[in-house]
Amino acid sequence: MRMAYPHRKRFVSWVWMNSSLWMEANIKLQIKYLAALRDRTGRRQEEVSFPQGTTLQDVAEWLNGQYDLSLPNPQVMATLNGSGWNQFSLKLATEIREGDIICLFPPIAGG
Repeated sequence: MRMAYPHRKRFVSWVWMNSSLWMEANIKLQIKYLAALRDRTGRRQEEVSFPQGTTLQDVAEWLNGQYDLSLPNPQVMATLNGSGWNQFSLKLATEIREGDIICLFPPIAGG
């Protein structure tokens, strides 16, 4: 019996053999939601996988799609590994790395 799509078998074999390469191309990022943002998202934190080369802008767009959090936003403070997003020389073009931690929280004021 002849296969209708002979190339499909080769593609499936290639995907199976190279699936470990695809898995390694993803990086895991931890996102923590504090104070009112915890209530808004319904989560304290989550671990999310993104493709290699993902930037803070990509994460901001993902957060907007998931939780309607538009970033950058003066009502939401965002840090990457303890530093504000605006402190990086590349700003939102900064690439994230495996194990990075993003914290989101409302601005703090007082005296």
